[in-house]
Amino acid sequence: MAADKNPDARNPITKITVEKDAKGLYFFALTYRGVTYPVNGPFANPLQAAAAGQAVLNRLEAQEKARKA
Repeated sequence: MAADKNPDARNPITKITVEKDAKGLYFFALTYRGVTYPVNGPFANPLQAAAAGQAVLNRLEAQEKARKA
């Protein structure tokens, strides 16, 4: 019953994680509705990686809305 009191427990996680590798390049990993997608990159800076991740997230959300319509 603890899940009933915690709204985050009912909602799958969606996040974009940006990380830097040993060569100084940036990559992003996307978790959408609890599913983690493969790492994408490389990007020259973290802002580019985050923007690319946000673009992918926006496309996934648009697909979900189109499926429900």
